[in-house]
Amino acid sequence: MELYIKKTEKQKKDFVWIIVLSIIALAPNIFLALYGNETILKSLLLFGISVIFYFLPAFFMKKRVFFILQGAFVLLAPFEMAHIYLNQTPATSAFLLSIINTNHNESFEMLLTLKTPLIILLLVWTCYFYITFVKINNSCFFKLNITKRLAAIFLFIGIITAGYATNYSRKVYPYDILFRINQAFTTKREIAKGKGKIEYFKFNAIKKDACNEKEIYVFVIGETGRYYNYSINGYERNTSPLLAEICNFISYSDFYSEANITSSSLQLILTRASAHNFKQSYVERSFVDAFREAGFKTYWIAAQSANNKFIRRISKDTDKEYFSIRSDSDENHYDEQLFPFLDSVLAKNNDKTLIIIHTLGSHFRYNYRYPAEFEVFKPSLKGVFDYDLISSKNKSLFVNTYDNSILYIDYFLSETIRKIDSLQQISAFMYVADHGENLFDTEQKIVFHGGSHYTKYDFHVPFFVWISDKYIVQYPRKAECIRNNRHRKLSASNIFYSILDIAGIGFPGQMLSKSIASESLQEDSVRYIINTNMEVKKGF
Repeated sequence: MELYIKKTEKQKKDFVWIIVLSIIALAPNIFLALYGNETILKSLLLFGISVIFYFLPAFFMKKRVFFILQGAFVLLAPFEMAHIYLNQTPATSAFLLSIINTNHNESFEMLLTLKTPLIILLLVWTCYFYITFVKINNSCFFKLNITKRLAAIFLFIGIITAGYATNYSRKVYPYDILFRINQAFTTKREIAKGKGKIEYFKFNAIKKDACNEKEIYVFVIGETGRYYNYSINGYERNTSPLLAEICNFISYSDFYSEANITSSSLQLILTRASAHNFKQSYVERSFVDAFREAGFKTYWIAAQSANNKFIRRISKDTDKEYFSIRSDSDENHYDEQLFPFLDSVLAKNNDKTLIIIHTLGSHFRYNYRYPAEFEVFKPSLKGVFDYDLISSKNKSLFVNTYDNSILYIDYFLSETIRKIDSLQQISAFMYVADHGENLFDTEQKIVFHGGSHYTKYDFHVPFFVWISDKYIVQYPRKAECIRNNRHRKLSASNIFYSILDIAGIGFPGQMLSKSIASESLQEDSVRYIINTNMEVKKGF
């Protein structure tokens, strides 16, 4: 009897430890049920499925082995929960790919700012593995013979397969993250495979006109730009006073990005790829290469993406590449530090020049993107480091800080245009942001960008064009079209064809129906986007 009582007490303790470990392991699924953007009924359904998926391996595993295996996903859980917290959806493949390619110093600094969550996380991890190795005995959950165990394995495989077929297992942790990790590494492999094809790829681009004067074209890639926060676009705050004073400056009112994360958006901006044929960017060169074919000297000046393989594939073939080697998270890392590099290129005596400038723009943390003299809208996050301030109750702090970064971009862009204009050459300037940003605008209180649950604020971005007086004289019809098309329905798919047409460059695949400098421009009846799970969706 005493032996039976002891055995029963041990079983009860074992059961308690199993429950504790299971709650820790299922934390991302519990978090999704509480904070996800699904209906209550669907949230309960997904949570129920996650519990079934979680316990299925227990039919053919010993307890300790089971929890050690689940422990690997406990370690990955913070990524899933962070994405749910910010976007109300499970982690996406683009999110994971950005982590794989991220600046690890910046990631470490971010972790250090999250002191309280980090301490809690370390305690939970310690508790989980202590219980697993010390408190849980390594007996089987169920006493099953070999036949029943095999049946359980096949049942497990069958249910998971059915789950993938119906998309349910792609929304429950950890199977969703396994699927997305596989997608991320598949993308990296496809990019690597495309290198062989790109090596021999040519547009056969040529300069169509016989212009003997010097020409210079500057293309600026912005970061995290909201169309709505520029006063030249109707914003109530005076965030772009300098750009508003520039002659021949055009702001386009209906331009949308085709992706809401930098890594995808850059490929859509710089190549002929679109949401529908995204993989074309893996096997074709960029418009920068087309300029080079047409006899232009090309330069890449950047404050970011030094570790981005796609970008370096392009920049290495330019006449000169300049990359800031500082971390994105460094204070006093402002875009104006690119000016000495820009000045050195402008001082060259080239006949035909293309300059790409890739800025930090309004990259989060916004408070690190501008000097003290641009601290106009207050109170703001200036001088504040901690990520744990990310909350809708701090919306005004975020908006004020973001608007200060726009005020600085206004200075940077206007100064860039002034430098180009001072050369008195045939020249044009184009600016486009890679994607937008959410600032707790909607009922879901979404902040930042890159979630699979997206809004118009992710995609409606500023698109600016400036042309010099000499450009207008040399290309009057193009200049007129550039002005007249400013309210047309446009997207990132127009960039490639537009910038080449603006510079008078032709190639066999040119589509003037997609050029803002052409009378033949046709609007897209429907704009499509590619979301962070690399799925094509109808846009805005």
